[in-house]
Amino acid sequence: MPRPQRRLDRLEVGAHATVHEVSGPARTRWHALHRTTVVVGLLAASAAAANSDERFRHLLSLSLEDLMDQKVTISTQTARSLNNAPSTVSVVTADDIKATGATNLVEVLQGVPGIYVRYSQFGFRPLISFRGANDKQTLLMVNGAPMSDLMWRLGIFWKGLPVSAIDRVEIIRGPGSALFGTDASAGVINVITKTAGKIGENEAGLRIGSFDTQNGWLNYGSQWNGFEVAMTADLSRTDGHDPLIASDAQSRSDLAFGTTASLAPGEARYGWQNTDLRFSLSADNWRLLADYIRHDNLATGMTGAGALDPVTEGTDNRLDIGLLYDNEQFSADWGVSAELRYRYLDYTSGDGFQEWPPGHTDASGVYPSGVINQMTSAEQRLSGEAGGLYHGIDGHAIRMGAGYVWQDLGHVEQWVNSGVDGNGNALPAGGPLVDISDTPYAFAPEKTRHNIYVYLQDEWAIARDWELTVGARYDHYSDFAGSLTPRLALVWQTSEQLTTKLLYGQAFRAPYYQELYAETSFSLPNPNLDPERSETWELAFSYAPHDDLHLGMNLYRFEQRDVISLQPVAGQTKLQYQNAGEHRIHGLELEGWWQPTELVRLAANFTLNDPDSSFYREIGLPKQQAYLRADWQFKPGWNWNAQTNWVGERDRGAGDGRAPVDAQLVTDSTLRYAGIRRWEFALSIRNLFDEDAREYMRSSIANDLPLPGRSVYAEARYLLDN
Repeated sequence: MPRPQRRLDRLEVGAHATVHEVSGPARTRWHALHRTTVVVGLLAASAAAANSDERFRHLLSLSLEDLMDQKVTISTQTARSLNNAPSTVSVVTADDIKATGATNLVEVLQGVPGIYVRYSQFGFRPLISFRGANDKQTLLMVNGAPMSDLMWRLGIFWKGLPVSAIDRVEIIRGPGSALFGTDASAGVINVITKTAGKIGENEAGLRIGSFDTQNGWLNYGSQWNGFEVAMTADLSRTDGHDPLIASDAQSRSDLAFGTTASLAPGEARYGWQNTDLRFSLSADNWRLLADYIRHDNLATGMTGAGALDPVTEGTDNRLDIGLLYDNEQFSADWGVSAELRYRYLDYTSGDGFQEWPPGHTDASGVYPSGVINQMTSAEQRLSGEAGGLYHGIDGHAIRMGAGYVWQDLGHVEQWVNSGVDGNGNALPAGGPLVDISDTPYAFAPEKTRHNIYVYLQDEWAIARDWELTVGARYDHYSDFAGSLTPRLALVWQTSEQLTTKLLYGQAFRAPYYQELYAETSFSLPNPNLDPERSETWELAFSYAPHDDLHLGMNLYRFEQRDVISLQPVAGQTKLQYQNAGEHRIHGLELEGWWQPTELVRLAANFTLNDPDSSFYREIGLPKQQAYLRADWQFKPGWNWNAQTNWVGERDRGAGDGRAPVDAQLVTDSTLRYAGIRRWEFALSIRNLFDEDAREYMRSSIANDLPLPGRSVYAEARYLLDN
């Protein structure tokens, strides 16, 4: 139906998302747990027979002590070691990612304590949550630049990032608004890509696998006329795992109206194509970054309401350009940094989202061609920041800076055949598409947002074994009240083996345009919204009884207030976004790493979230999670990785009579061989025991969303001349 034209500091890695669902009987969780325990036990028990003179080429090329001493910058914007970082930080390196066989950022994150990656039925879109909070409280950055937009947070068609371009991932589990501003309430992720000077080995790679998945990439770095130059390119396509949906939202509508319009039982199509191109240039203290990402033929599978949609295939484009300057020795007492960044992004639903299938009936009548919603938008973002680091006072490192952000949702088009026209008049059921662009009834207004911010932070070595970090940031927005977000971190080197941290931070989330300005079929906007605010206390311990064993424990309390949620309004049939409530989460994280020999490494973590019973808590997130990983070089050139993610039961919301979503145990395994000159090969099996894993869904999808079953892919890499 064509539209008329108009004009951190830890080492953990998550499980890899699978690439093809294979039919077969579901295994019980206890049988899967037994098999996984056997796999990990064999890895540890067989270590003594391995050749101890050979070292693991990738992950085990560094000792556990060296890995734990890696420097991270996300906590203070200066390089800090694990023990001294004034936050709870995890770091995942490119070699670590390679050992697990992960292919996408979201797979990497699934093994980090406190993180849960859930998937939306719309486009199988990954939503990243920290510590039981919703995904809106997560800030995702790439090379220090926030990925969020004005309407859809990470983008309506966001699908993660390919790992071929990733050099490392640094993660704060806890607030980060005192440095990074909005969205950094429960956690911060900074993806550092392979830019100029960071590509040690040029390589080309191919990967094939289930779902008819095909992927090719190239990483190249060199020098040219005194410049460091780098380029990464990653092209991929997949048909998606296409889960079978037995009953959808239209099935319920059919019962109410006596119709048979539902496409269920039927498959939710989740295929997509990805293009990821990155170029960088550096010299002395300057860096130029240029990134381009495009998704094509992205099948959404299901609508936001939960109806099967086999028609929609969306497209988006994202261009990021950044010029960065960083001189740590600008003068005797000063380091100086500055950056200027530009972003352009656009989205289109193509021929339109099929919100409801042909034959759908509601109170207004019958829609023979279905309910269609065609949407297009384009947005620009321009930002600048300048800062300095002052060392002129003994025992202090004082960082200060200021910045400006301009965001413009400058192009919005929408064509609909239901709801109201551009004058607010009801559209007849089954009529043609009507243009409601440039009217108050379009899905968003063409508006601009400005933000000015300043920040100040002092890292103070108050005694030999004590360090205090104090800081604050103030953000002033053009369309709502400003926010002041302080932080405090006290780090005590209690002994040579034990480090203790007491952490406090406030954070905020700016309202999105969808909440401020966009009217939908079920919601009203509220231009008077205030930002959501949060407060976190944390007590963290890191204990290393010897170089081959590290243990960690974190206790935290997260409180959120002024929660933005949909509330009833007198005289209105629709709900309106309002600042309406608060809730609290208490939690515990345990983690450990053990390297019994230089050829074997074991890692494990456990997360417990205890949310209150407030109406405003996030439904569908697990209260308990556990992760277990083993890496072993059993012969020279051969690496074997096994990892298991256990997710506890997920409760339903009030009034939902269905049983809780079952706990699930998913095990992945990757075998890698690098014994042939310049060549490297890998074979991965995802969901090894074919667990019937499911994602929590609202009652409109009665049996929840099936996740991928067992799948297999193969990979080959070739090292090129530098």
